[in-house]
Amino acid sequence: MAPARSIRSARRRFAIAVATTAMLATACGSTATTNESSTDLAVDRELTAATTVPATPAVTTAPLAMPTVGPTPTAVAFPTPTPPFGPTGRPSYATATSVLTATDSIVRPLVYDGPDGDIIPVTYTYLNGQVDPQYDWFVNPTFFGNDLALLVVEGEPGDSWAKVKIPTRPALIGWVQTDDWKWSESNYYVRVNLGNNTVTVWNGDEVIADTSVVTGDSGRETPVVSTYIDEIMPGPSSSYGPWLMSLGVFSDAINTFGSQGGLPKVAMHGTNRPDLLGQYASNGCIRLPNDIISALAAEVPVGTRVDIVNEA
Repeated sequence: MAPARSIRSARRRFAIAVATTAMLATACGSTATTNESSTDLAVDRELTAATTVPATPAVTTAPLAMPTVGPTPTAVAFPTPTPPFGPTGRPSYATATSVLTATDSIVRPLVYDGPDGDIIPVTYTYLNGQVDPQYDWFVNPTFFGNDLALLVVEGEPGDSWAKVKIPTRPALIGWVQTDDWKWSESNYYVRVNLGNNTVTVWNGDEVIADTSVVTGDSGRETPVVSTYIDEIMPGPSSSYGPWLMSLGVFSDAINTFGSQGGLPKVAMHGTNRPDLLGQYASNGCIRLPNDIISALAAEVPVGTRVDIVNEA
């Protein structure tokens, strides 16, 4: 009987063990499933938290202010450079000149150091330093009987005062009252080149004469100067040709001229020695062919600018 209870007891214990194992398996399986579901939920929540973009609040943009339009810049006009010479070679600086010619009411002009200024004396100085305080050549009519003419440096018709060149030695600049003077103008221009002994004459931009000339010999050189024609007259002798055009300048190489000790005033005139044209053979005057000086004397007026240069 004992062995049968033992077998039944053993079977009961086995059944209990199986049932217990099944319960444990069920319990364990249920726990694993619950944990996995909890883990998945946590991960899902984390992903949701990570991937959810917070809503951006709407930004209100203020309207852009249009820039204030400034004034249109004004283009700067650059002056066109003046060429040094005109189309026919006349220097651009050699513009038209004005001249004052004395009327009969003027005998010995008064010269001032400025408008409404002090009177200044007009004298003549010799190369040896001697001063002629009277200077009888600054009179009207002139020494040769012509109307006194002064080149205007500053001033224009209508002005009550004018700055002028006084034909003396050394050169003098002064002011005169214009009440008893006549205004005139010249657009002619004369250029004497000592470098090649030529004279060129323009009327505006037109060349009206271009010729070889005789100029001052060594020790009696023609002065390099800017001056003007102050008198026109017939030649006093055959040595001067038919016409003489006096210039408002004196030689700075010789003290006096001729046996009478005359003043060495420079002039353009004709010649009785055309064979010397192109050479340095005068006492300082400019000798031209007789036909050229005759044409110039008939056309070119007193007051015309004359530049004596020395260029190769």
